[in-house]
Amino acid sequence: MPLPFTFTLRRGAFRARLTLGLLLFVALLAAVGCGAKPEQSLPVFASPDSPRLRHMVAGLETGLAPRRLKVVSVPEFGPAGDKALRRLRAEHPALLLVLGSPALIRVAPVEKVTPVVFAMVANPYVTGAADTPEHPEIHQKNITGIATPPPVRAALEHGASLLGTGTWGMLYDPSEGQAVEVARLFTGLAPRFGITPLTATSTQASTDQPALQKLLSRGAQVLYIPPTASAARYAPLVLSWGRERQVRVVSSQAEVSHQGAILWVALDYKALGEEAARLAKRILAGENPEKIPISEKMPLQVEADESLSRYWSGYPGVSRRPE
Repeated sequence: MPLPFTFTLRRGAFRARLTLGLLLFVALLAAVGCGAKPEQSLPVFASPDSPRLRHMVAGLETGLAPRRLKVVSVPEFGPAGDKALRRLRAEHPALLLVLGSPALIRVAPVEKVTPVVFAMVANPYVTGAADTPEHPEIHQKNITGIATPPPVRAALEHGASLLGTGTWGMLYDPSEGQAVEVARLFTGLAPRFGITPLTATSTQASTDQPALQKLLSRGAQVLYIPPTASAARYAPLVLSWGRERQVRVVSSQAEVSHQGAILWVALDYKALGEEAARLAKRILAGENPEKIPISEKMPLQVEADESLSRYWSGYPGVSRRPE
């Protein structure tokens, strides 16, 4: 009689241990599942592709690690962008990161549910995402982000401090929307810093150099390279004049080498990406984008060329017309 009794006890203990083991296994799977959530990729919808975009993504990756990013870059115009956006929205992501004004213009009218964080947008109030800069707290309920105006004011302010008052010339492409906006800022802000603005236009590489030389013949003492895509077309030429000490150059181009500029004032896109990552983390942690006002941030990189500064300090207001 003792043996069956003993066997029953051992069989019951075995079943208890088996049940406990299964429970522990299920708990382990749940823990592993919870730990994997930060590794799930977040979609980034961007337009257009550029070196500054890649710097921005690097900042996002740093700020959102260990999460991975799924970056989809589309052309500024054409149906490919809308198709790519539809595919991303069909995945129902926890958050959609949007980089660039062209990208936000596509997203704002169609995405009303998924939380959206935007950046690399100079003026979100013309994209449909928000109404007026006087009220950054009023915007589309599921969208918030960072407005980053071009660093024209900063370039003028630092330039006036380093070079004094004088006449600055800027060439822009009237077929590029951002360039037109930057030209408006340049002519409007320059007088506040004692600078007389001159502008000229060019729509193609073949007319850039004559237009630049015309600015110099009209009395431009400084040539300003604005932070626009079209300005990258002629920036190497102007910077070569700067290296040859033919004219003082102030550059706000973040992508190209600034050697030859007496002053470089450009946006730090990696730092901006890290700022956007901090905002995205707030949304992922449960904050409501509707309650977060649109902010304005402008992390800058500022560098003066001491050699050129010393050279031009003896020639105030003098620019020699390049041949």
